[in-house]
Amino acid sequence: MIKHEIKGNQFYVAVNDHILISSKNIWEGFGKERIKEYHGHFTIKSTVKEYYPFKGSIELVSENPFEIHIKSSRDINRLLIKTELAKDEVIFGGGEQYSELNLKGKRFPLFVQEQGVGRGKNLISLLAYLKKVRGSWYSTYFPQPVFFSNKGYGIVFKTYAPMIVDLRKNIALFEIWSNECNIIVLSGTLEEMVRDLFKIFGGAFDYEDWMFGVWLASQGGTENIERIIKTAREWNIPVHAVWAQDWCGKVYTKFGRQVFWNWEYDKEDYHDLPEYIKKWHEEGIRFLGYINPFLNKEGNLYKEALEKGYLVKKKDGSVYDIVVTTFPAGLIDLSNPDAFEWYKSIILNNMISIGMDGWMADFGEYLPMDAVLKYSSGKEYHNKYPVEWARLNFEAVKASSKKVVYFMRAGFLGSTRFCPAFWTGDQNVDWSFSDGLPTVIPAMTSSSLCGVRHIHFDIGGYTSLFWMKRTPELFMRWTEIAAFSPVMRTHQTNRPVSNIQFDSNHDILRHFSKMANMHVLLIDYLKVEFKKAIDENLPVVKHLALNYPEDPESWQIKYQYLLGNDILVAPVLKKKTRKWKVFLPRREKWVHLWTEKMFSGGWIEIDAPLGEPPVFVRLGSEFLEKILAASRDVQELR
Repeated sequence: MIKHEIKGNQFYVAVNDHILISSKNIWEGFGKERIKEYHGHFTIKSTVKEYYPFKGSIELVSENPFEIHIKSSRDINRLLIKTELAKDEVIFGGGEQYSELNLKGKRFPLFVQEQGVGRGKNLISLLAYLKKVRGSWYSTYFPQPVFFSNKGYGIVFKTYAPMIVDLRKNIALFEIWSNECNIIVLSGTLEEMVRDLFKIFGGAFDYEDWMFGVWLASQGGTENIERIIKTAREWNIPVHAVWAQDWCGKVYTKFGRQVFWNWEYDKEDYHDLPEYIKKWHEEGIRFLGYINPFLNKEGNLYKEALEKGYLVKKKDGSVYDIVVTTFPAGLIDLSNPDAFEWYKSIILNNMISIGMDGWMADFGEYLPMDAVLKYSSGKEYHNKYPVEWARLNFEAVKASSKKVVYFMRAGFLGSTRFCPAFWTGDQNVDWSFSDGLPTVIPAMTSSSLCGVRHIHFDIGGYTSLFWMKRTPELFMRWTEIAAFSPVMRTHQTNRPVSNIQFDSNHDILRHFSKMANMHVLLIDYLKVEFKKAIDENLPVVKHLALNYPEDPESWQIKYQYLLGNDILVAPVLKKKTRKWKVFLPRREKWVHLWTEKMFSGGWIEIDAPLGEPPVFVRLGSEFLEKILAASRDVQELR
């Protein structure tokens, strides 16, 4: 229960008799930040030089949801808000997190940026550090100022301003780089608070069956797509969509094979693409492409944007050409309504009009802090940029009145209103718990807690550098997780020739066919769970604590998740491992998918050979028999 009292600029907000926010624990002051940027990676340091007791204004915006607006009385650039934490408190949130779920004891910024190549203590991380592209445990494409406590309260800072969050010791300190902020306070169980967050920031999207299916990546042209479809048919692999990120052309760089960022279909490699898309539609296969808010300097769209003044600029008025990997590109100024509408027209005229069914809407995190926009600055607009990028795609699709799905990696508070699907970004093609296969699990569950309903990942990972390449086992284990997620989508990595693909050999094809068919047999279940999630304002990929908050161990689980309410997935995340320890919530009994043995709650060890990932179905599920029958069917494919 939320209690509050406001008398002038004196106030308090309490949840369950715990004073969460009060005028006595707010300061207003001056801070100085030091930010270094390199290829979308930001090193952020902040020092508060001086601060004073809060003398500003407080306004009650709404009681349901409970929202207040605080504003300093001084011309300052920092608000400091402090609250006490219990010793045993668990804090979830912060948006998409790859390394930590319980943020208690951590200090980190909330700032949209690249996740980073290498985030741990290994040789890859050292080399990435030397090249200035190493991430930190907290660096993420999709941070959010959203926090949930196991003590029954939640806080949402409704701002685009960068923040420093310090949850060390038993005090939470929130440093907001602004002189004003709206704060939403939530209360109740974790499920109730997440539901309230979805009500406020969730989007209303319709999902067709194919959007839960198997999407195969292809590069190199229409003939390659035809070849992949033919291979899939020969190996009984269902294909709901093909997606070609290089539909608009390619460019070879030191980083690998990259897309030519000029959003018109390549008449050479993708000759007659609109006609091919019609042909694939007749075969029941959708076509997905790719776009981002950059334009390659060598393309005609860059020249048009330059002439119209639609690109982000430097302080001297020149175009701010940004080096993303190895080449410079112009970034669209989304604060400019004319540029915004022009880019929407490109999506409508060059993508949707040729029959495209969706695309990866990449990037959104690169706006430099010293950039000059028509109606803003880089510092003010940085966290807002990916939200506006999502809104642009949303409005383009809405204007077309067609069933189209696009998926994004970058975001901030409010992105979920405008984007139907997200993916977890660019993981390394390795087993590392800092930046590889294991990180997609906390990424999915943390994103889901913070308002994301449809989330997935690149099967096999994306980033391949130095000696780091996919192995068959890595690809197969990644495929197993994808089979039990909202959609199965492959990616060929930045070095496709050097890396394992779904059709690299017979063992991988056989395994992929089995997992893809298992996934397809779950689509009816996914449709029901998505409908239920939309009706109930909840995610589909769930952290265990969402359904089992009474079990203290469920709050500590980082590498398992629930797919809907009835399927528990505990993927194998280490190479050459054929047994795996699994935690089963104690309130239920669980049926092992592959052996149909029943287990009570608690820790167990289970056999987990390739092709049989640790997956359990809740006893009592209306889908139990259908899911077990699906498992029997796919095992016969061997």
